[in-house]
Amino acid sequence: MLARRSCLILAVLLILLAGCERDQVTSPEPTGPDATVASDLDAELLAGEIMAVSGWAFDPAAEVPAHARGTDTKDLTWLRDWSREVLIDDIVHYTYLVQLGPGEYDRIRLHRVVREAQPQRPIQTPHTIFLQHGDAVGFVKFLYGPAAPSAPQDHAAAIHLAQQDIDVWGIDQNWVLVPVDVADFGFMQDWGMDNQIANLRLAMAAGRYARYFGGSGFGKLPLLGYSSGGWLAMAYANGEAVMPAYRQHAGALVIADAYYEIGPDNPEGMAVNCGDAAAIEQDLANGIYEWWVGFEEVGRYALDDPEGDSPIFEGFTNRQVALYFGCAGFRDYPLNAWWHYWGGEFDGDPEDPNSLPIDTRFLPQEWAFEFMTTASPWQANAFFYDYNRISCEDYDVPWDDNLAQITVPVLNLGGAGGLAPSNWYTLDMLGSTDIEEVVVQLLPDEQRFEDFGHIDMWTATDAAALVWAPLADWTIAHSGDDADQHPLGGGRD
Repeated sequence: MLARRSCLILAVLLILLAGCERDQVTSPEPTGPDATVASDLDAELLAGEIMAVSGWAFDPAAEVPAHARGTDTKDLTWLRDWSREVLIDDIVHYTYLVQLGPGEYDRIRLHRVVREAQPQRPIQTPHTIFLQHGDAVGFVKFLYGPAAPSAPQDHAAAIHLAQQDIDVWGIDQNWVLVPVDVADFGFMQDWGMDNQIANLRLAMAAGRYARYFGGSGFGKLPLLGYSSGGWLAMAYANGEAVMPAYRQHAGALVIADAYYEIGPDNPEGMAVNCGDAAAIEQDLANGIYEWWVGFEEVGRYALDDPEGDSPIFEGFTNRQVALYFGCAGFRDYPLNAWWHYWGGEFDGDPEDPNSLPIDTRFLPQEWAFEFMTTASPWQANAFFYDYNRISCEDYDVPWDDNLAQITVPVLNLGGAGGLAPSNWYTLDMLGSTDIEEVVVQLLPDEQRFEDFGHIDMWTATDAAALVWAPLADWTIAHSGDDADQHPLGGGRD
């Protein structure tokens, strides 16, 4: 989760926005169906279009409805664009731009990272996972190596999982795709939790049908939600917990460095979430539906001119500002008392407000700066508002009404310097009897302010061994048991 109210972000906003003039963007004619939202889409048809444009063969044993099998690639209903990229060896990345409705920005992007037996022939495997990103940075965080010039090409969680014969699916939520030059954000007004859940549900359903059509079975997908995506995954599971089994798409749940409800052991997190909810409520009432992320600029300044004077904080270099932002989140935005993006090395006691981080501890600092530059420019305030309300005792929300009825297997995954240690208050509320934990701790308890952090899990030099390998083992153990089930008619959404 990004430090929305930190002093640094406020400075980025004031300086960067003051120097930019954004032209009004004229929306084109609607390209999607006239009155369609994600929950109304035919996931079978979308999966059929994905199969057709990708050149994937239908499994002869799959019972494919005619409207999904007979797709004309020149007359697509939902897909607007797609791509195929070989990442490394036989690991391939597919993307699909899906138009959800009539608005220019009513769209999401689906991803698949999978091993291929030969070009355009994904392997048949019962093992799979669906990845839901968090704030600021979309699915690209799971493909960090290909996106970061300084990191090895294969240094990416999605690639690592695919190399273990896990079929990796994921999403870019609608706000990730909003371009930098937009000026009118009225379309974001209703992009809150329910909107994101609907997008996620469509994406997971389409992935299940595509896997079934291709011969990998109709098994439910383990759902990984990272950071604010962890809030989204929990809200999604809360809704599915009271649905008939045939309508459920998530067969297991990975909460990746997030929490949900906040207990008495985290007063700092309660104060931050309640404060943000109140502030965003006022923003929404004033017609401010967007949030300018500013993450990319912090990283870009540090990469392009690390020792140059910062235009954000007078008297500091660009590198110092980026390291402070990356390693000292607990100073200005304590989601818990020690939380930070990357574990850092400080020139003094981290709890001394006069000390500064001087380096990243678990990866080269350039890798961290390059990660920052992958951020999207905008995010929806409505989503911030909803997940902040979940973690604030002042609000009654519907997304935690069924926690005791969540019985799927759960993995609590993260770093000792992140949010995962604060998640057990929520995990104890669940009805699941299969709850495991992988929390990476590399330093003594008294050094948790410098320990393995929130983004280290996707970027650290040893992330493959520390995080991705146990995630792969857990995924293999918790996917595929129901792969031979047939998609019932009532489950086609």
